[in-house]
Amino acid sequence: MIFWLILSGYLDLFHITAGIICCGIVTLISGDLFFRSDVHLIRSAGRFLRFLLYIPRLMVAILYANIDVAYRILHPAMPIDPGFITVDTPFTGDVLRTAFANSMTLTPGTVTIDVTGGTFLVHAIVRDVSERDLLEERNIQKNLARIFGERS
Repeated sequence: MIFWLILSGYLDLFHITAGIICCGIVTLISGDLFFRSDVHLIRSAGRFLRFLLYIPRLMVAILYANIDVAYRILHPAMPIDPGFITVDTPFTGDVLRTAFANSMTLTPGTVTIDVTGGTFLVHAIVRDVSERDLLEERNIQKNLARIFGERS
């Protein structure tokens, strides 16, 4: 709702009412992404709050990756060694797999090519750096597993 008010720039009755109606429609349509009927409401709300806290971490990772890719492009001495990486995860939920694939794709230098079960095929602009990030450190995977309550 706050986002709606910021984007509209108006605080009159019409825009506030339209914002409430639109937020209600979006909540009804997409509410099952975080608030499933088989999961307790408090647990779902906690998951949603943890996901909101994950977004700034993702933004920092995106910023860092943007700087790295730009530096590699502007300095020809920096290595560019493209390749494919297979990332195996125990993820079973569709929302979690989608969040993981999108988090990798939003980070410049990597693009999720294919997802089969919990296995992700990722194209990386610098294979060794991406292998370290995705296969050794696994920060994105660990953060999302903690948010959605699955093992990493």
